[in-house]
Amino acid sequence: MKKPVVALIIVLLASVSMFFLLRDKAGTTLQGPLFPEKLEAKEPKKEPNDWLGKQKVFPHGRFSQEYYLEGLRQAQALHQSSPLRQVAWEPAGPYNIGGRITDIEIHASQPETIYVGAASGGIFKSTDNGQSWQHLFQQQPVISIGDLAIDPANPQIVWAGTGEANSSSFSFVGNGIYKSIDGGETWQHKGLEQSAYIGRIVVDHSNSQRIFVAALGNLFSPNQMRGIYRSIDGGDNWQRVLFVSDSTSGVDIVQHPTNPDILYASMWERMRGLTYRRSHGPTSGIYKSTDGGQNWVRLTNGLPTGDTPGRIGLAIGRNNPEIVYAFIDQLINGQYVASVYRSINGGESWSRTNDAVVAGMNSNFGWYFGQIRTDPRNDNRFWILGVDLYRSDNGGQTFTQLAGYYNINDIYVDHHALWIHPVSGLMWHGNDGGLYRSADLGASWTKINKLPLTQFYTIEVDYLNPQRLYGGTQDNNTVRTWTGANDNWDRILGGDGFYTLVDYTNSNTIYAESQWGNLYRSDNGGLSFSWIGSNWSGERTNWSSPLIMHPTDPQTLYFGTHRVWKTTNKGQSWQAVSADLTRQLASSGFSTISTLAISRLNPNLVLAGTDDGRVHLSTSGGLFWTEITAGLPLRWITRLAFDPFEVNTIYATVSGFRWDEPHPYVFKSTNLGQTWTPIQGNLPLLPVNVIVPDPQREGWLYVGTDAGIFYTENVGQQWQSLMEGMPMVPVTDLKIHMPTYTLVAGTYGNSAYRLNLSQITSLNDIAHKASNQFDIKLFPNPASRNTTPSLSLEVQAAHPVHLHLINNQGQLVYQTRIIPTATGSQVFRLEDLTTANLPAGTYLLQTRQASHTATTRLILTP
Repeated sequence: MKKPVVALIIVLLASVSMFFLLRDKAGTTLQGPLFPEKLEAKEPKKEPNDWLGKQKVFPHGRFSQEYYLEGLRQAQALHQSSPLRQVAWEPAGPYNIGGRITDIEIHASQPETIYVGAASGGIFKSTDNGQSWQHLFQQQPVISIGDLAIDPANPQIVWAGTGEANSSSFSFVGNGIYKSIDGGETWQHKGLEQSAYIGRIVVDHSNSQRIFVAALGNLFSPNQMRGIYRSIDGGDNWQRVLFVSDSTSGVDIVQHPTNPDILYASMWERMRGLTYRRSHGPTSGIYKSTDGGQNWVRLTNGLPTGDTPGRIGLAIGRNNPEIVYAFIDQLINGQYVASVYRSINGGESWSRTNDAVVAGMNSNFGWYFGQIRTDPRNDNRFWILGVDLYRSDNGGQTFTQLAGYYNINDIYVDHHALWIHPVSGLMWHGNDGGLYRSADLGASWTKINKLPLTQFYTIEVDYLNPQRLYGGTQDNNTVRTWTGANDNWDRILGGDGFYTLVDYTNSNTIYAESQWGNLYRSDNGGLSFSWIGSNWSGERTNWSSPLIMHPTDPQTLYFGTHRVWKTTNKGQSWQAVSADLTRQLASSGFSTISTLAISRLNPNLVLAGTDDGRVHLSTSGGLFWTEITAGLPLRWITRLAFDPFEVNTIYATVSGFRWDEPHPYVFKSTNLGQTWTPIQGNLPLLPVNVIVPDPQREGWLYVGTDAGIFYTENVGQQWQSLMEGMPMVPVTDLKIHMPTYTLVAGTYGNSAYRLNLSQITSLNDIAHKASNQFDIKLFPNPASRNTTPSLSLEVQAAHPVHLHLINNQGQLVYQTRIIPTATGSQVFRLEDLTTANLPAGTYLLQTRQASHTATTRLILTP
């Protein structure tokens, strides 16, 4: 048989898809676990909680960045190579609630163009003063942003440092620094892959080829990547120019506005483990260079020394650069103190400002903050950003509070980003509640309700009214949309939000919880809530305590502390139905129930999984429990699920970063846990946060991971990406609404999404039935046959084109990627693709360019 030659036509779709306070801290009791400042001394209970971080480093307390980055690369490759199905996720919002913003950058010559970096949601750009937004950073393996910078000499050149520097409950690790030369349309990785978190990028205002970067390094173990880096060739090569120790991070840099060789950098002693955090120490301090970063001198005259200094933010006067400010988090006599130091002689000496009024503005977690900004028009005016937001108009003699816990000036709390126009003074501000704008120095604010940045812990769908989505969110309460519109969500319960359930027979009955198991019920559709969690007061509870509802009796619910509680009257009373099901490692801050599940086929079957790696089964509705842990790794149990077709089949997923040896993250048992089988298949080696079996298609499973959503049609033998229309964002929860056959995803950084599962056609069905466009017959010498269409594709857009060829068994047999040249155009021709090793038959050709997809059936003839 002659070797077949492929002739092809590619039809690209022409449309582009554009993504477009009430936190009740005063009334919420925060009962966080204890963390030692050093191994022998305890820190006070603090917020944000370490829930996300602890579940990923348990049980080793260590973190291998090399393996984590490899897992991200595996995920990116699977997303890019998976066959397309011409379906895309629909953004569900909220756009109007917000989420943590880490940086805002605007070029003074183009004030209408705004770049926003998010903690775990990527980069957004607006060219019309915030009226509309484009998500720029969707295809990168990690979309956690630490800092952004625009080249002062060229507003089209944008730098992005990945890895949020705020060391929050878990700051998702970055993979270095990226550069765009076309305003963020395309990005090139420029190194520093092991930097983990980037606190600041400074582009030399006199030389665009010289860039400085403050790198924090790994959060959970010492490493040599910490410090200040410099490139003198536009990011092609990097040199570490300031290093203090393998546990001391570079966190901030400022440059003299007229003498580019004068720089100030802050170094921060910072380490974490499973049971401790060290965020202060003698190596924290401020350094100055007068020769472009070649040499550095530590500044000490008047500055705090010893064990007291922690994270330090820096600012410099634009009119008189001899004025330098330092915003320092200090641990003094066991108390956390926010203080401001000022130098009027270029750092030679410092004096503390009259800042007693702001001493507690960072609460007990100053490591989460550290930003200070001066007014470009007035060196004596500056802003300090913490839990609260303050301004001083006289160099620190007095301060005015602009925002705080009590919803001052209608602006949210936890402040991280601020940009001030050098002429107009217009301010753009980012905090945990999103993006704000002020034209009066921060006295009043306007919220920009157009960014999908909410970090969901859990998601819920009202069974009777599926347009009503609910969810618990990080720092943004329990939220709900009544109408289903992505810009019409409301907060219905204060505190951080977690599990939310709606009675499937009565939409007015809603269960919601805040942190540490504070459970509430509403009987009037969420207008008011009553506390129903008093029974387990004083028990060990998870930051996100699990709650499930009986599938046929909605008045029966189960709740997890370190044991299982059950109610048969909607929470009016509860009964403990299990003993302590954990390993009782409470002194380590663990040993609570982390997940519960109940069988729809037999509701007497109930599962309980713990954060210290145990799983128990009850076959009696909670009366008796049997441990079924054997066969599972010692990891935090993230989710348990019952199969909707086989009553004895159950699934378990685990968290945990890979350390010395790879381990599976997804398991299946066909005998109710007597034995377990890994069904990891080709999934990336990253934590799996949730698993949902498809109740309509046997063998289909969906998982949410730290790098997006994957699904299988054959119980894990082969996994495929399911991310069209969604960035590579962590996915923390998934729910299927059966009457509409809709899958809803709660992401940790880009709000929620919906997907109609009926649109997804099996790979096997596609391969046998595909005729989306038209058939193309392939001949040995297509150039000699008039019936063969023109065989070229011109790539003109910035994004590469991915081509996938699938055989009639649904297998991916060929893939290639067409990358545009520097001119932005490349022609793909017949001779660029060979199928010499492919047998004759029917194939499906799919192409993807960004969010565009097209499908064509190809027939290979001998």
